[in-house]
Amino acid sequence: MRSRTDFWRSWSAFGAAALGVAWSSSALAADELPRHRVELTTDRTLPGCADAFEFKALLTNWVPVSTIDPTATRALVVRIRRLPDGGKSVDTTITDENGVAVSTDHRDYSPRTDCFKVLYWTAFDAGTRIRATAPKKEEQAPTPPPPPPPPSPKPAPCPQCPACPPSPPTAAPAPKKRGFVALGGIVSSGLMPDWAPGLRVAGGVQLPQLSVELDARWMPLWNTRPAGPTEVEVHAFTMTGAGCLKRAPFVGCLFVMGGTVGATALNRRYAGHGMRGMFGIGARSGVEFPFAQRFAVRLEVEVAIPLFATGLDTIAPSLWETLRPFMTGGGSLVYAF
Repeated sequence: MRSRTDFWRSWSAFGAAALGVAWSSSALAADELPRHRVELTTDRTLPGCADAFEFKALLTNWVPVSTIDPTATRALVVRIRRLPDGGKSVDTTITDENGVAVSTDHRDYSPRTDCFKVLYWTAFDAGTRIRATAPKKEEQAPTPPPPPPPPSPKPAPCPQCPACPPSPPTAAPAPKKRGFVALGGIVSSGLMPDWAPGLRVAGGVQLPQLSVELDARWMPLWNTRPAGPTEVEVHAFTMTGAGCLKRAPFVGCLFVMGGTVGATALNRRYAGHGMRGMFGIGARSGVEFPFAQRFAVRLEVEVAIPLFATGLDTIAPSLWETLRPFMTGGGSLVYAF
């Protein structure tokens, strides 16, 4: 369902188009401008700025509706990119009939400026520049009438059938899939006796708003902790499989996990090594900040609930050996391909 903001933006675009029609039929009718085609491209991380219909509707506030023609030789080219701090960068170029740029403009907007305002002010600047670059009436050469189209040949009748079968419908293009890998560090509390650092390696397949991810973590022997009369060294390895919903810059995931926790007792009386296996479920949330075409930084925090775990036999069971939730946080460098 559309949000309330999208609803009012749609009505604003409709009102702008209606105003453009009324204006072009009266005040702008005497100010004929050359026709331009509109080419709007945006980064994949700015879906709200990619509404070409809304941009054209806003543009008709300052130029006649007849100025916008997808078959025109003159062009209005708008490129909107996302800045590293979350702001927007807009480059506007107007080309003449020969493809030569006659006007260029560059503007940067703060991260708090939403896409509707960016499109509104870009349309205002573009309309002003279209008027400024329009050739004078005395300089415009009369346009020769287009040649009549050649007569289309009559289709040959299908042999032995009353009517030719219709052509199969064209299938819509499938959404583009992208793979990614990530490498980073984590800190976990509750899985081991103390706060434990570790290494994270992840990968997966990402659609425009959904992704499937696999994640492996390793927390090596970091320090010892007294457990009664016994000192213990602990290490852990876990893996998760997650399904995630992504709406830039936020990411939310549900996952299943499995892994092992090993402990080595260093006291001579209780010397030994034990291993505990476990299985559980959890949820993860995070934010992702792209800073290049293929690279991004992701920060995440998650909570996992073990559903099954075996015990360690080296010492008496303690609180951290029981089934209790544990938290993990960390950051990763993400590479998309």
